[in-house]
Amino acid sequence: MSTVKLPIAEPKHVFTPDASSREVFHSFSRGLCPQCKKAVDGVRVIREGKVFLRKQCPTHGQSEALISGDADWFLKSLTYIKEGSVPLQYSTEVKNGCPDDCGLCPDHEQHSCLPIIEITNHCNLECPICIVQNRHNYNMTKEEFGRILDGLVAKEGNIETINLSGGEPTLHPDFMDLLDMARAKKEISRVSISTNGLRCATDYAFCEELARKKVYVSLQLDALSNPALRVLRGPGDQAGAKEKALANLERAGVRTTIVSTVAKGVNDQNIGDCIRLLYEKDFILSLTFQPAAYTGYGGEHFAPHDPMNVITIPDVVRAAEEQTGGLLKKSDFLPLPCSHPSCFGLTYLLKTEDGYMPFPRFLELEKYLEVISNRGTIRPDHQLESAIKGAIDEMWTSAGQVPDVDKILSALRRSIFLMYPEDRALALEERLHIGESLVKTVFIHAFMDVHNFEVDRIKKCCTHYAMPDGRLMPGCAYNNLYRERDARYTGAVGTPQIWGKGAGKG
Repeated sequence: MSTVKLPIAEPKHVFTPDASSREVFHSFSRGLCPQCKKAVDGVRVIREGKVFLRKQCPTHGQSEALISGDADWFLKSLTYIKEGSVPLQYSTEVKNGCPDDCGLCPDHEQHSCLPIIEITNHCNLECPICIVQNRHNYNMTKEEFGRILDGLVAKEGNIETINLSGGEPTLHPDFMDLLDMARAKKEISRVSISTNGLRCATDYAFCEELARKKVYVSLQLDALSNPALRVLRGPGDQAGAKEKALANLERAGVRTTIVSTVAKGVNDQNIGDCIRLLYEKDFILSLTFQPAAYTGYGGEHFAPHDPMNVITIPDVVRAAEEQTGGLLKKSDFLPLPCSHPSCFGLTYLLKTEDGYMPFPRFLELEKYLEVISNRGTIRPDHQLESAIKGAIDEMWTSAGQVPDVDKILSALRRSIFLMYPEDRALALEERLHIGESLVKTVFIHAFMDVHNFEVDRIKKCCTHYAMPDGRLMPGCAYNNLYRERDARYTGAVGTPQIWGKGAGKG
């Protein structure tokens, strides 16, 4: 497996470690001053088994933030970096340097694994932890939405999944029409929506319509009880609403992902509960943990918040093992090679006759990395077919070294039979649908705020906001630097000119 070295910035300021702290310099970086949000030089240092980002602003001085709660995880994760796959077209030129040219520019190192379209900034909750800025003054028009879809196809060709978000997307007055427009695009295999679930909890017919349209739901679910939910999402019977939403989605047969924002000292003790729910419910296809990012109207003012004491990816991994009694283990999780390794950790779970088995326990590492490279989900293509057949052959020759080998072999043979039948070739969407019943996923997606923002990570971002003017904005760059200047919300006029074409995908 080839690796790519992290880019090293030439520092304008010299940092001298404090000898009494026993810290070790690791590498140069570039981040944001948490006060003025200007790009500044920094370094990564290792201290007490953790990794910190220290930055120096010429105006506001030095600042520091935790970027990894486990130095060993951080160092190992850097060995999984792979070259990205660039988009078919770019929308902005390289002018001022990252992160000031976002759109994407030719300096960006990864295409869009998951384009997000914010169709409204209206919402029916005022979440204390919200990372966006819901000003309740915008609903995307059908014309804007159509232009975005056309632009995504031009830049990406075929797209596995697009996500409709907000605000609360289900409040959009033309919501169902927008879903139909997206589903009508043959180049888009799946359409998902990110929702707080209030409409799903109160309108069963709505859930039935989502199922009929084959729309996926990403349901915000930070915990299963009210105390933690009220801290993160505000007053009221939040747990009761989530329970009703889950029941309606399950009854209607809507394929669902649960998304849990994790804040230290608030709901980090509920990580195991969410994992067990994933294991127990067939209609829940995946689980995403999002370590809290302190940006937006809510997040910037969320208390308590100490940038030196936050949840990071390896902390979620550790909690997953401790809170599930080893149902999931640290060794089951790996970084996602298509993004920067500090952005994603994940594991895939194969459904067997009596439970789920994480892929890394039976699939050779390099084959596993090939399956997940340059994408956020398992794609049932020839690479996956080859990897599964290779795993079957390998386990035949070393059966005594793999626990539960008979159950794993049976599950793998079943997946080959269903997804790759000998008598006909299935369409990608059909194979995706079948694969989702055989494999579940646990993601850990770490968004950045002004404290832990790093330019290296932005350049490898594969989660992009799609703008009506044609730009694709890396998620954390948009949330920290561009959202507050978005003309749709501020009433400003004038947008960057769309220009040029990039190289073809690698």
